[in-house]
Amino acid sequence: MSYFLSKLFETLFLPPGIFIVLLILSVLLLKSIKYLKMLLVMQILLIYMLSTSFLSDVLFSKLEMIPALSEAQISVNKVDAIVVLAGGISRYKKEYHGPDIGYFTGLRLRYGAWLQKRTGLPMIVTGGIEEGDMTEAELMKQVLQNEYDITSAIWVEKQSKNTFENARYSSKILHQQGYSNYYLVTSAFHMPRALDAFRKYNDNVIPAPMGFFHNQMPFDFRTLKPSGRAIWDNYLALHEMIGRYWYQVYYD
Repeated sequence: MSYFLSKLFETLFLPPGIFIVLLILSVLLLKSIKYLKMLLVMQILLIYMLSTSFLSDVLFSKLEMIPALSEAQISVNKVDAIVVLAGGISRYKKEYHGPDIGYFTGLRLRYGAWLQKRTGLPMIVTGGIEEGDMTEAELMKQVLQNEYDITSAIWVEKQSKNTFENARYSSKILHQQGYSNYYLVTSAFHMPRALDAFRKYNDNVIPAPMGFFHNQMPFDFRTLKPSGRAIWDNYLALHEMIGRYWYQVYYD
């Protein structure tokens, strides 16, 4: 039920669904010119703002508060393992003749592999969304071994369907293997929600964010120019903010 409600809310109140909802309301208000005009003005402002990288930069700045690991931190941290969170799976890729890791999964894996090469630590890959007969985590392990030549132990957690379950089931593996301190690898914008979940099971988690969207450059008027990419970025940021709030309400 929780999953259904969250997806319904996402469909109705995040772009592009919110645009369709407002257009339907406009049709229903055709006989009331006053309210119709107000609604149309609101739609114009909303569509414009959600189409600018200015807004996405503001939103990502609120999410990406945790800095990337420094070289010094990597060299001195006493860590037992690296946990890499899945970020989606592709149903079918013609060139691979089957399912493949999703875009964000690939980015997180690359950084996780880079971190492993620097530290030599064992890894846990977590993600149970399935396509065909393969889960995210199983595909992640294959990529790490076949494409990044990772030879250390790679533990597979393939039950989880969301970030909270990533934390729950990964923590069982960590406990079984006697790992107490670990790096948590996920996208920078996703890290606050991931930390909320993982710290319910272990406070000794060290965030290792990657894939930063927030632009720390001085204000540029070009960020006010509408673009299709900005709509996608704003969707990601809003989705993450709503997801974090949902976890705080539902899982606390």
